[in-house]
Amino acid sequence: MQQAIDAMDAGARFIVSPGFGPEVVDYCLEHGIPIFPGVATPTEIQAALSRGLRILKFFPAQPLGGIQYLKAISAPFGGVEFMPTGGIGLMNLGEYLRFPRVVACGGSWMATPERISAGDFIGIENDVREAVGAVKAITSDAA
Repeated sequence: MQQAIDAMDAGARFIVSPGFGPEVVDYCLEHGIPIFPGVATPTEIQAALSRGLRILKFFPAQPLGGIQYLKAISAPFGGVEFMPTGGIGLMNLGEYLRFPRVVACGGSWMATPERISAGDFIGIENDVREAVGAVKAITSDAA
């Protein structure tokens, strides 16, 4: 929970966590802080729903079975939307973004710790541009 407090003190406007930590979720809700906890199971989705949350991080997406698993576990939970992260890259970004219940995807492949440490900000910028182009192509196809 201290990380959430520190993040808010540093100016964060929302919290995204890797898992469903009841203490962190409850703290954020009590303080009016938007929280997007990570979920991997129907039980965790139900825990989030019981607290009124409707947008959840799905993590780790690819190791859990990717878009097929997300479609399966989300089926009984109408009105819940997801932000998949974990193993997502340009090769599978489209399959996630085409699923109407996905509102965003994580893209840590663009800014790895190694690239940041090396100061490869031009490479990061290029990967971000490529990802934005892919998203634009996907969303224009859907229109």
